[in-house]
Amino acid sequence: MLRRRRLAALAAAAALAVAAPRAGAVSTNCAVNASGGFINCLALSNPTVEVVKANQVAGTPYRFQLVRLSDGARWGWWQWSDTNYHFPTLSLSGVITGQVDNLGSGTPTYYVELN
Repeated sequence: MLRRRRLAALAAAAALAVAAPRAGAVSTNCAVNASGGFINCLALSNPTVEVVKANQVAGTPYRFQLVRLSDGARWGWWQWSDTNYHFPTLSLSGVITGQVDNLGSGTPTYYVELN
């Protein structure tokens, strides 16, 4: 009985740790015109994870890349054709800017987060 309670407590703690917002995370919903090229959405120092998704089907396909504007270094681009969340892991230093290129139509929004 005690062992089950410990397991339940550990499982609850793990679930809270995963769901809790991380210090230093920034996020935004970035509106991007179709065929406008890569648009800066947000920036963060030394990110380790990015999260990106199209909020509307009209915004697919789309490309995402990361740029360190201070020296022009680039990572990506990654291209997706769905509205799922995508979580590439990173190990980058400096101020990194997340950019979206809308290859779809209209001016949909994209959820972008850097942690």
